[in-house]
Amino acid sequence: MSYLHLTKDDRVSLYALLKEDLTQADCARNIGVSPTTISRELSGNGGRKHYRPRIAHRKYLLKRKEANQCHRKLGRDKNLTKLVIRLLKKDWSPEQIVGRTRLELEIKLTSATSIYNYVNPIKELTVLLPRKHNKYRRRHGTSERIKIREEMDSKRSIDLRPKAVGGRKTIGHWEGDTLVGRERKVRILTHVERKSGYLKANLLTEVSAEKIKETTVKTFKNLSPKKRKSITYDRGLEFSEHELTEKELKNKIYFAHAYHAWERGTNENTNGLLRRYFPKKTLFNTIDIYQLKQCVKKINHRPRKRLGFKTPYEIFYNIALRTLI
Repeated sequence: MSYLHLTKDDRVSLYALLKEDLTQADCARNIGVSPTTISRELSGNGGRKHYRPRIAHRKYLLKRKEANQCHRKLGRDKNLTKLVIRLLKKDWSPEQIVGRTRLELEIKLTSATSIYNYVNPIKELTVLLPRKHNKYRRRHGTSERIKIREEMDSKRSIDLRPKAVGGRKTIGHWEGDTLVGRERKVRILTHVERKSGYLKANLLTEVSAEKIKETTVKTFKNLSPKKRKSITYDRGLEFSEHELTEKELKNKIYFAHAYHAWERGTNENTNGLLRRYFPKKTLFNTIDIYQLKQCVKKINHRPRKRLGFKTPYEIFYNIALRTLI
């Protein structure tokens, strides 16, 4: 039997049945609802001994009112509505808006769904919502073929990376990759710090192992050694000068297994955020450095759920909560 909300009369009947010492299952059968409904009703209202139908129904009505409070506010509260729209224009997701406003302003926004419900009917606002991404689809390949390729490869495997790195406990462990433009010759080199999600990106007008090595060294050289302990890449040929990169930066470089993009999940997710600004088939030779920097800045200053709705910038640089709203 599906779950149904109890009416006021149902609650009065439940009270009478409990007085007759009927079991929860018998009460449910008499009222015509699921036993789970009765169990949930009693556990949320003092249990069998302290259940009072009038108090329980008043509590139920109050919860229903609070559940719709945010949606009504967005339609009536001009200041709150302007705030939500302004944050959507900064490329924040509804979930990020709810989490950060609670953290910073203590505004009681009940859920991201209420923002979607308000925005969806308005075409001008719908375009501000995040684009939905397809789930990653694994490439097919036999484990034996993968094993043979790895045995022939001299690159340091991710299996040798300290297990502590996987726990995201400390700052300084990065993941890297390149985004390919429509012309394929121009790419964006990305490096993402695992704990904070802090992004560094460089526009490459030419792609070669030497160029990527030079760009990576230049990018990380000014960082404290404590903030650049390791980098994890995929097994692309563009990272073949990793040994020279290691020598200049004095940190270790690891490589994920072939066809295992999820082992660099932080980088894959962040590349997905960049794709929002530079979708597939975009001509990267039309992008200027300033435009890329502005996009990176937006990503680094957006709150993240896994960071307690703090920003990658705040976590990476260990600074106090900044006023963003």
